[in-house]
Amino acid sequence: MPIPLVAALARALVRATKKPETKQAVSESKKKSGRKAKATKAGGIMRRAPLVLAILCSAVALAQDYQWKDAKVIDITSETGRAVIAPIAALVGLPVTKTFYWIQTNDTIYVLGPAITRRQLLNVTLYEPTKVAIDGNTAHILDDYGKDKKMPVVEKVARPKPEDPQ
Repeated sequence: MPIPLVAALARALVRATKKPETKQAVSESKKKSGRKAKATKAGGIMRRAPLVLAILCSAVALAQDYQWKDAKVIDITSETGRAVIAPIAALVGLPVTKTFYWIQTNDTIYVLGPAITRRQLLNVTLYEPTKVAIDGNTAHILDDYGKDKKMPVVEKVARPKPEDPQ
């Protein structure tokens, strides 16, 4: 379901669950005792239950199923680039290291990266099998813990087809 349709559905549900308040209803709610006020609050929660359910269902509907391919990490390269000036007690130049991951599937070699910060680094083992899914210019790769990590695809290289000897 496209996102504008989900937003329109959520707005319609919010409007349907809101109770119009009049001046008389506001003055009566101030006069109510504690026990009746709790009952009204519970009723408000029950009115919003369909809204919560609709939002949860729309999130599931928007989730994508990726086509996972068997892959293998064939190389991990790093290059040290220019320095970045960071204000740590004084202006200090820090070197920037970019890490690239070479992932081989049956028909294509993908270069993923650059990973610049430690948070972006992948926990993958060199020459070990993994799974990868390509979504446009973004690759989803399963690390050694089975966690889905997103990395940009920098380069695609088609693997040469083995020639049949006749």
